[in-house]
Amino acid sequence: MRFALILSLLLMLGGVLTAAPAQSDSGGGEPSGPKAVKPFQIHVPNEVLSDLHRRLANARWPDQLPGTSWEYGADIHTVRELATYWQNGFDWRAEEKRINRFHQFTTQIDGQTIYFIRERSARRSAIPLLLIHGWPGSILEFLSLIEPLTNPPDQKTPAFHVIIPALPGFGFSGPTTKSGWDTLRIAKAFAVLMDRLGYSRYGIQGGDWGSTIARQMARVAPAQVIGMHLNFLPVPPPSLEAISRMGEEEHRRFSAYWEHGRSAFYGLQSTEPQTIAYALNDSPVGWLAWLTVKFQDLTDNDGDFLHAIDRDTFLSNVTLYWVTNTVGSSMRIYREHKLSGGDEALAATNVPIAYAVFPKDVIAAPEDWIDHKYNIVQKTEMPRGGHFAVLEEPELLLKDVRAFFAKMELGGPADVPTSISH
Repeated sequence: MRFALILSLLLMLGGVLTAAPAQSDSGGGEPSGPKAVKPFQIHVPNEVLSDLHRRLANARWPDQLPGTSWEYGADIHTVRELATYWQNGFDWRAEEKRINRFHQFTTQIDGQTIYFIRERSARRSAIPLLLIHGWPGSILEFLSLIEPLTNPPDQKTPAFHVIIPALPGFGFSGPTTKSGWDTLRIAKAFAVLMDRLGYSRYGIQGGDWGSTIARQMARVAPAQVIGMHLNFLPVPPPSLEAISRMGEEEHRRFSAYWEHGRSAFYGLQSTEPQTIAYALNDSPVGWLAWLTVKFQDLTDNDGDFLHAIDRDTFLSNVTLYWVTNTVGSSMRIYREHKLSGGDEALAATNVPIAYAVFPKDVIAAPEDWIDHKYNIVQKTEMPRGGHFAVLEEPELLLKDVRAFFAKMELGGPADVPTSISH
């Protein structure tokens, strides 16, 4: 039975906005024409927010069995409370102001708009660091890290130039318009982005899909990536014999969520994301419930995920997908990944990796499986935290990122482009 369940897991793993003018912080030297990097500011039209509030007010609620909460999926009491606050208390305009404090840009790569935040450190020796989100995360996860990364407390602590792109099909990058945007294609696009910004050597941090894309970038641009800090690292077994050698605790950490948790969404989004998009893209309450159960299950919480993640932060993330009309397109990454071979297709790499293991994450492969494929130079067993590590435990993640990249060599001043001011 255990063997069959693990094989099923392996198959699964294999398997409208307006832009206001803004001032560029480039100081010259930016590409022009088709490769132009254009300043961007967020302003969601009033009619989009009014429509959201109307839909929330007119929601047709399902029933829920008496005496139940999360046993059958998203708890109606939690979802109702969140929907009421979303409609009557949550302030998206305040969130816009928070994001618009940072320098934002868009550029075209491989026929797709790529939106990103770029904030640079005043320190000339700062390391360019690409922060890559996953699903159902977003660029919002990393906002609290920008200041401590770019402006560390002392000279002994490494400083970073921070680049935070929205994945194609997500948020302000907008829906994808062609098929084939799997993690390898995204990795190639992000490698082009970093080159376009003038960075020849850089680090990467990622969890969820960000981890997969980071590893793909090490494959397509190994000379550019100085190191990767990952807080999610699913690795298929190197052989069938490796499965039989798993200890009880190794088996639990590798497959418990997939055997006993609510992991059906992965299979659904990997096979027919378009079907579920009709429901979730039309109903904000449906979308809210879909994400509520993910955060309930995937955070390290005491029975209420809102004790692990701030309510406004959670709703900002939910709203970002809604107002950009990327609920459906964001889920296509699961299907694209499966069609391209899934995790089995990920190549081994010698690029140094720091692996931060959060105890409530959905999967942790045995150490020898990871070492068989990757060059792990730093591994940290975190005392707490789940899948949304940067939202749940930003200080723990920040400390680990700093410790890792303090050991990495950027390659000297030649890696800091003279055409871009710092």
